[in-house]
Amino acid sequence: MGYYAPSFGGLDRGWYFTTKDSRYSDERDRCLEWWNDECEAVVEEYLRRHGMFLSAFEQSIKSDICARLGDKFKFPGYFSYFIVSRVLANPNLAQLYRGDYENRAGQTIECSVCKTRQTYDDIHPSLMRRTKRVLPLCNKCWFWIAEFTPLESLTYVSEDFKERVRRLSSEQTCPICRRKFVWLSKDVRYTFEVPFLPGKHIEICPRCVQSAICGGPRTDDPENHLETFKSIADLLGVVPDKTGFVYDEAETLEVAIEVTRLMHQLPPFQSLAKRHGSWFGLLVASGVLPQGTRRTRYGVMVKARDGHDCLSLAEKTIDDLLFSHGIPHDKEPRYPGANYRADWKVAIGPTEVYIELFGLDGEPSYAKRKREKLAYAKKAGMTVVALERKDLADLKHAFQTKILVLFPEHRPQD
Repeated sequence: MGYYAPSFGGLDRGWYFTTKDSRYSDERDRCLEWWNDECEAVVEEYLRRHGMFLSAFEQSIKSDICARLGDKFKFPGYFSYFIVSRVLANPNLAQLYRGDYENRAGQTIECSVCKTRQTYDDIHPSLMRRTKRVLPLCNKCWFWIAEFTPLESLTYVSEDFKERVRRLSSEQTCPICRRKFVWLSKDVRYTFEVPFLPGKHIEICPRCVQSAICGGPRTDDPENHLETFKSIADLLGVVPDKTGFVYDEAETLEVAIEVTRLMHQLPPFQSLAKRHGSWFGLLVASGVLPQGTRRTRYGVMVKARDGHDCLSLAEKTIDDLLFSHGIPHDKEPRYPGANYRADWKVAIGPTEVYIELFGLDGEPSYAKRKREKLAYAKKAGMTVVALERKDLADLKHAFQTKILVLFPEHRPQD
């Protein structure tokens, strides 16, 4: 028996609505005080749409009920028990639920990545909730793909990703501690002390990553800590990310190894930042940002390596990458014939390319200005490369895939 059987938790015996156990009865009875036909209709809609997978959508059902009734309500902690029990108590809905379960529960999936076979009944509810459909993936591969892919729009699994998952599932030897390890075990883990999977440098083991970010031997030497932190920033060539998952930003495995070893000498980044009042204070105290750097509504105003004024650390990162790759660029050029400015302008032969870093999409006035600029650029026939808010999570990757690809002569040789 998997996750979706009518007999899961003994619900088919009807105990949920008769039990006096306060773990269930108190919240259940409070919910029944306001539960009405509109709520029943929402549950039925989800049952007809998703069949046996009904319980995977308990959060969406809650949201739709609140929207339908125009108010917020307190739902039982075991709400999936509540809705399945309501369905099983209704003969027509129970027949629909049981029929779909009998027809599909035993169907099997062959994972397109690792070739493991798994039944529909064993698909984890958290995965079904995110995809809203069955994918040709086992729970393990499905879960890890979910870490890197918007599953709602996933139509196929690329060969590159399949190969990556295979590598993550194979035994390796860590170049730092020399232990053998496997990033992806056969068992799916749904919670992590370090919720992370490497995007690039999978050769370094989870234990060394964990130690670099959260633990490991520490020395109480504040001055040396600042020097070590500055060395990490210099090796990476960008301002480190405050979450601490910085080794994976390194250009090469050799740099990633050195960054990880240096991090083993430091307290967690957040602890360092606390000692200096803030993350911004740490960046200035360590010399990663020069003295005189100041905050603005856009972030931190700082000079790039080539002397350009940047209104945020994200701007500095892109400007420094343009500079380090030898790509000539103008800062804050005007749009031709309009009172707009881009963040940068570069030339690809005779074509002028305007680069925009849109990082404040949450502000209505900013979003309006963004739409106006892009509409004008399209009408004027301008070539614009837009870096979006989602790109802020990995600006080096965004730079490589959106900007550096335009300059083959500036790309590093393999």
